[in-house]
Amino acid sequence: MRPTRNCRSGNLDTGVSKCPLDLAHVKGAIVVDHGTEFPANATASSLEQACHADSPNRFRPIKTFVEYAKDGGEPNVSSTGYGGNQVTGYSPRTDKFTLDRYDHALAASLSKAMNKKYDVFYFDENNVVYGIRDGEKLKGFPITTLYPTPTPHPTSSNPATLEVNFAFENPRHAIEEADFIELDFDVENALMGLTPVTLTATGTANKYKLVETYGGYDVTAKYGSAIATAASAALDGAASATYDSDTEVLTITLSQGATTPTLKAPSALYTAGIKGITG
Repeated sequence: MRPTRNCRSGNLDTGVSKCPLDLAHVKGAIVVDHGTEFPANATASSLEQACHADSPNRFRPIKTFVEYAKDGGEPNVSSTGYGGNQVTGYSPRTDKFTLDRYDHALAASLSKAMNKKYDVFYFDENNVVYGIRDGEKLKGFPITTLYPTPTPHPTSSNPATLEVNFAFENPRHAIEEADFIELDFDVENALMGLTPVTLTATGTANKYKLVETYGGYDVTAKYGSAIATAASAALDGAASATYDSDTEVLTITLSQGATTPTLKAPSALYTAGIKGITG
């Protein structure tokens, strides 16, 4: 028998769902490495843990969105000679979301990552997660780039704003293969983006501060006690640590052969009960 083919693009099914989706405002995005699957039996706890996972399995949430705008992704139509119009393809599509407030650290991180290929899931205020169908799996929309559009200072009529843009790899595929799952917990509250921090020497022997990498905000008071309690689990190169709440300083005793302490990976910090930061 000769090889055969079908014409999937010629099928037209016009029925609608017996339970149509209640579309709601998109509240955020989850940026993942290309090909990452959304967990089949996700819970609030498993999503929080995924936000602290080692790459390439980490979830990187961006929230909270207050406005959505689509640019492109429309059919390109033209005719040849006196023939009728035909669709020749789709124009490039970029989704733009406005965040509820400007943040310089997020703007910087987005700018640094805009040349890397990622996938993106969206989630809305009804706890529905959107992506593309791959068999029985839900994967993110493949994007060619993501980038920020910052207005870093207030104008006479508007506050500082930050927009994040997702440029789709295949606009038609994003229409034809789009799918979603509805979760029974608050997705936005479960997701936690990681803030880059640096363990910084104070100039006094063995004394350290924990400061945000962008802007230098001192977060020692927030994390110092937890790091001291779980020093060996949270720090590389540390035998023990103490935290002085009066001076808000960590005193770290180095392990044998170590020259400087460093934070362990977010997955190790999460296991030690320390959430929301990365070294």
